Amino acid sequence: MFFYISKILAFLIKPIIWVFVLIFLALIIKKHTKKILLSSLLVFYIFSNEFISDSVSKKWEIGCINSLDETYDVAIVLGGISNYDIKTKKNNFNEAVDRIIAAEQLYRKGYFDKILFSGGNGNLYNNYFKEADIMKDHLIKNGISDSVILIENQSRNTKENAFNSTYLLNKEINYKKVLLITSALHMRRAKLCFDQTNIRVDIYSTDCTSFYNYLNVRYMLIPSVKGLRNWEKIIHEILGYYVYYIIL
Repeated sequence: MFFYISKILAFLIKPIIWVFVLIFLALIIKKHTKKILLSSLLVFYIFSNEFISDSVSKKWEIGCINSLDETYDVAIVLGGISNYDIKTKKNNFNEAVDRIIAAEQLYRKGYFDKILFSGGNGNLYNNYFKEADIMKDHLIKNGISDSVILIENQSRNTKENAFNSTYLLNKEINYKKVLLITSALHMRRAKLCFDQTNIRVDIYSTDCTSFYNYLNVRYMLIPSVKGLRNWEKIIHEILGYYVYYIIL
């Protein structure tokens, strides 16, 4: 039930949905049409501003470091990095692909001995592919030995990532030092979930927010689709963190 409720909330928290709701209210509440339309315009501008969204992201992100000071028995790499095209039957990596790139690079540098990919499928539909399997296949094609890779391919959300991965590692007594790899924006919620298990993890965040465009007019003032997408992820992470904080 929690899984389905979370999917409904994920739709309702999109800022563009709020804008459409306000416009709809403006059409039916004639007495306050002007005020509601101005409110919808303000909401749209704030949530489509890339500079504002990046600033909030930077405040929420944790674990953005340049290097590691120690080695680990295993690195847990969380899913959420790919989309499967049912027409072409091909996998397409998304902007969170840095998770698997970082894992491969760190493994080749000798920072850990094993890689555990955790991720099933969190879709309500098109849910017959498993992300952990896709990530494993990708590394094998890049020359990483099959014996190095563990998979947990049943989890549908971050909470299940943590508890399913812990269950798998608890069966292997040699895995005492564990590194958690996921996106910087996602790390705070992921760390919260793993803190509720009996495995202590150190963190290594990827795809950290950078002010690539610096302080130019387009970046600071002009609305952008990227700003809207950023806010969807920010709200999802902040709301998800506090929901998990309450229920875990």
